[in-house]
Amino acid sequence: MEPAALAAAFGAGILAGLGVVLPLGAVGVMLLHEGASRGWRRAVPAAAGVGTADLIFAVLALAAGSVLAPLVAQWGRWPAAVGGVLLLVVAALMVRTAFRPVAEESDGAEPAGAGSGWARYAMFFGLTAVNPFPLVYFGAIAVGLGEGLHRPPVATAFAIGVGIASLGWNLVLIGLGAVLRARSTARMRRIVTAVGGAIVAVCAVVILVTAFV
Repeated sequence: MEPAALAAAFGAGILAGLGVVLPLGAVGVMLLHEGASRGWRRAVPAAAGVGTADLIFAVLALAAGSVLAPLVAQWGRWPAAVGGVLLLVVAALMVRTAFRPVAEESDGAEPAGAGSGWARYAMFFGLTAVNPFPLVYFGAIAVGLGEGLHRPPVATAFAIGVGIASLGWNLVLIGLGAVLRARSTARMRRIVTAVGGAIVAVCAVVILVTAFV
């Protein structure tokens, strides 16, 4: 296998991964909030959960080619509906946190009830996994790039590129949130949490309306 082909596949994976994560949707807003409320180190599991889900979507799309995307399309509105409901629950929890009186925390203290790293990883993995768009997106790319992408070394390079791009951007988002945490007051963090919850709620309503209308 020529190194040039592997490098091209890796670059294509980077671009494809950025294409799916750069639009700042509900999960992106939640990652910003994660960094702002928990700090960079404690927010890394959330970023890793999203990156893992994107990587798995890329691998499934490459492995199944054009088979999985139509299969997901046959499920109709239900994947989007489940994702919308979950996002509404998350938005409600964020808004409740914003308006709930809490004692001032020392620097670096983890908020009470925030959950373990594995719990945050699982939650963000699940929120990403119930969204069928990445699977359809990577499936379309797999079909569009043709047979060359189906060779195992090339497919591996492409998938690694996707995973690195997704994880890298997610780490940037939680880093931005952590910077906000370090420079903000408790009142400002509450406002940001409430605004973030409202944005996530709007995204959830849009998803539900699109699914059922």
